[in-house]
Amino acid sequence: MRLSELIKNLPDKRVIGNADIPIAGIAYDSRRVDKGFIFVAISGQHLDGRSFISDAIGRGASVIVAGEAAADTGVTQVVVPDVRDAMARLSAAFYREPSRNMTLMGVTGTNGKTTITYLIESILSAAGCNVGVIGTVNYRYAGKTFSAPHTTPEAPDLNMILREMVDNGITHCAMEVSSHALAQKRVDGCRFTGAVFTNLTQDHLDYHGTMERYFESKSRLFTDFIAGAGGGFSVINIDDPWGVKLNLRLKTQDSRLKTLRYSLNSNTEIHPGQASFSERGIDAILNTPIGRINISSFLLGDYNLQNIMAAVGAGIGLGLDRGVIENGVTSLKRVDGRLERILSKGGFQAVVDYAHTGDALERVLNTLKPLAKGRLITVFGCGGDRDRGKRPVMGEISTRLSDFTIITSDNPRSEDPLEIIKEIERGINTGDRSQGLGVRKILDAE
Repeated sequence: MRLSELIKNLPDKRVIGNADIPIAGIAYDSRRVDKGFIFVAISGQHLDGRSFISDAIGRGASVIVAGEAAADTGVTQVVVPDVRDAMARLSAAFYREPSRNMTLMGVTGTNGKTTITYLIESILSAAGCNVGVIGTVNYRYAGKTFSAPHTTPEAPDLNMILREMVDNGITHCAMEVSSHALAQKRVDGCRFTGAVFTNLTQDHLDYHGTMERYFESKSRLFTDFIAGAGGGFSVINIDDPWGVKLNLRLKTQDSRLKTLRYSLNSNTEIHPGQASFSERGIDAILNTPIGRINISSFLLGDYNLQNIMAAVGAGIGLGLDRGVIENGVTSLKRVDGRLERILSKGGFQAVVDYAHTGDALERVLNTLKPLAKGRLITVFGCGGDRDRGKRPVMGEISTRLSDFTIITSDNPRSEDPLEIIKEIERGINTGDRSQGLGVRKILDAE
């Protein structure tokens, strides 16, 4: 494909040099540039892509896309007002708009995205569809599994993956869409058939600054990609106050938009007529627009019933039958790292969960506490270079709901793990911090 064809729909561009040249690829990391590539000089939190223009040219880049023209490059430059918007448009065009050749479902929210995409995958598989998944755990399709450096890939990587899915016969894709991805326009240029909103609780405020800005990023999936697009649908959790706000916003923006609301407590389109929870999982009957759906799932807790209702909403929005949806939910036997149960030889049960926010940790512990045969022991840590405000909150929740808490390190990145532990300890409401001090001494000894 030639550059002139790729850039024809870029708004307010300025081309310096020859646009009638072939393009072999697109890269935002100069180390991944090859001969004939476009290098997109995006700015990150710590680095400015313009600092790597010379390196990219040395590796074979024939085009530079940037917000400002660079001097003496000797290659074609495309100057644009919004570099990330341009990268998304170029990526979709270069890979021949793969999202338009499949049914793409987006799932966003603070918690529940991974479980819901697993459920949607299982439901679609029960319907006989060829399904791909993009999310926190991995990217997978057609029997292939790849590690996931980001929940939602950057636009060139995302469109490359979607194109490979289409070329491998994938008809449907369930994708976790992070707030970072929406704020950074990684999914711009994609066409979504439907979108799910799970909830919004404190997370990523190191990046977004406020909950309102966090919400604005999340809501883009609905306001910019679903509402007004025609034929799409939304699935919204209105047990969450931010979900209520999103629902009202969408009603104002597009009164014709098909919206399926779900709730544990309200008489919404999808809600439980009855439900029971045990150590074996969930049994429930859901009232839905297509009739009652019987649920039998290995998943634990009421918040996982919310996740199931979200996936059921996606299935209904996609026009699937009740029996298919029921079989899909029942068929899912495991979600990696999401209340994943491990039985040991010692007779106790260990459960692994990704819970990385106060809300998620509280939901997990409230689910496990009544199921515990003995003591509930929690082992957790907080990642470095991430929202620091949630650390003492998680410390308070763990010590309040657990019989015993072990605070440890969890990928400190550039931070001192001992300082992270100190911040977690600040939320512990107890007169005896000797156990926490003991943890620090052990770490110091190591």
